[in-house]
Amino acid sequence: MDYSITTREVTEQPVLVGRCRAPRSGIAASIGEVLPRVFQHAQAHGIALTGPPFVRYLDPGPDTMTFEPGMPVAPVTDAAGSDDARSEAGLALEVLPGGTVVTTLHVGPYETLHEAYAAVERWITDAGLTAAGAPWESYLTDPTTVPDPADWKTEVVWPVAPHA
Repeated sequence: MDYSITTREVTEQPVLVGRCRAPRSGIAASIGEVLPRVFQHAQAHGIALTGPPFVRYLDPGPDTMTFEPGMPVAPVTDAAGSDDARSEAGLALEVLPGGTVVTTLHVGPYETLHEAYAAVERWITDAGLTAAGAPWESYLTDPTTVPDPADWKTEVVWPVAPHA
């Protein structure tokens, strides 16, 4: 697949996430467990969801990965779900960083997302940039409403900085 890759500026985005560590074969199951908890916690505590679900890959090891499934949220006050309540649910408030990102749109099944990441990595190197943080993918298509994986749309986002 040919990928159209661009840069853009993004602002910091508060997010509600659950941190997971799993083998590559267990990623989908972990995401499927955490995202409903994020949604339920947000609903129960009046936290406004502001965008599609995503997963940020903090440590993409060869066998086992550390990652954070979550959802963008409006800024959270203490009254909107205490730290204790989030901790009990295994969730945390984090922030996706602002700044320059490289992005592309992947159309197709999740099993081929590695192709989009490889294309973005090559583009970053060729552009003389340096990865500047953990990449994430936002799921723009809901598989429950679009059942054909060939039609799924996922945005891959990678923070970058000028080459040092």
